[in-house]
Amino acid sequence: MNIFVLPGSLHGDNFGDVAMLQVALARLNKIWPGAALHVLTEDPVRLKQFCPVAEPVAWLGFYRWLAASTLPRPFFPDIPGKIRRQFPLRYGKILPLTRLLNPRYGVATRQFARAFFNADLVVLAGCGLVNDAFKPQAGRMLAALAAAQAANIPTAMLGQGIGPLTDPELRAQAATVLPGVGFIFLRERNTSPELLRQISVPENKIVFTGDDTVELACNERATRMGNGIGISLRLATYAGLTAAALPGIRKIISAKARQPPAPLIGLPIYVGEKDSDRQTIAQLIGAENSGADLASPLAVIRRTAACRVVVAGSYHAAVFALAQGIPVVGIVQARYYAEKFHGLAGEFDGGCTVLAADEPNFAAQLTSAVEAAWAQADEWKPRLLRAAERQIQCAHTAYARLPELLKPGISDRPRGKF
Repeated sequence: MNIFVLPGSLHGDNFGDVAMLQVALARLNKIWPGAALHVLTEDPVRLKQFCPVAEPVAWLGFYRWLAASTLPRPFFPDIPGKIRRQFPLRYGKILPLTRLLNPRYGVATRQFARAFFNADLVVLAGCGLVNDAFKPQAGRMLAALAAAQAANIPTAMLGQGIGPLTDPELRAQAATVLPGVGFIFLRERNTSPELLRQISVPENKIVFTGDDTVELACNERATRMGNGIGISLRLATYAGLTAAALPGIRKIISAKARQPPAPLIGLPIYVGEKDSDRQTIAQLIGAENSGADLASPLAVIRRTAACRVVVAGSYHAAVFALAQGIPVVGIVQARYYAEKFHGLAGEFDGGCTVLAADEPNFAAQLTSAVEAAWAQADEWKPRLLRAAERQIQCAHTAYARLPELLKPGISDRPRGKF
């Protein structure tokens, strides 16, 4: 069994995406023990560190192949002829092909093509990528799914948050590709299902699973409620939150940390060089508490267990908390993040209060929400854990259906054009 996995994060610098990939690979490996799990990456060393079962495939190879989108036999002799015929040589692609004469490009591209076009299944691991905020990245992943469909390779999307999709070009691409995906596992039921129906995805392909990382976090839950206030905010264009909001937030959480005394605990999720959560958290509560030493999703999850409440502008910090029975106050501004957090709140029975940072009375709302979450944390914990367990069961039931995609006739269903 050969499975090709498109990850949510190519660099491994988003602990939420990494955790979703870890869970997806573990579940796939359980269904198909010993399967070859080829994973696209820009950092093979980091990928192996987080996912030892993964077989890294260089992103450069996919990028170069996508430019050519053809499979002439001289360049790709080990790809079956029936697949090569779906990607004929076109005059306009000769220049991208000649670049493959460069050994570095050629080797990487052939490695990608060999792993991808000989796969029995192609999956997009859990992520919130298919939306307006990440149009270029989403477009490339949709192109990969379309290529698999053109080659009659079954496809699935795992643990997805879909939308907003208002960009006409991206929406049209999604409407061409997504109806041909075998299953689309969704992490929320607030907006994604209706969006998929609007672009003609059949109802029987839409399956709710919750976020894949719920199980990973729930397994690390503490018996007793912690006494800290978790902090995870993100300053990035797609999140919408700006530095202007930080002084007010700092004042409120600092006051709450004094009465009663409660440690402030940094929970970074995105740790890349630009717009790192570590930097934002350090501005709020100091570098010594920012969580700069946390080097894996599991480390962040285990630190979350020390919290009684989490103030989060980062989606997966909220997931890691709620799945352990810890209430969350979510801070949003951009529509993309508002939809993510409201969807998450809906799956956790109200244990996540979502506030808009640009509301005139935001400061009063934040103070009240943090106070309420702190006071009711013990009462909410059993309810949140029950919600987590329901999602875990939904996920296992859904993953158990993936072998259905390999049955004769499944891959012959309507598919998107490449």
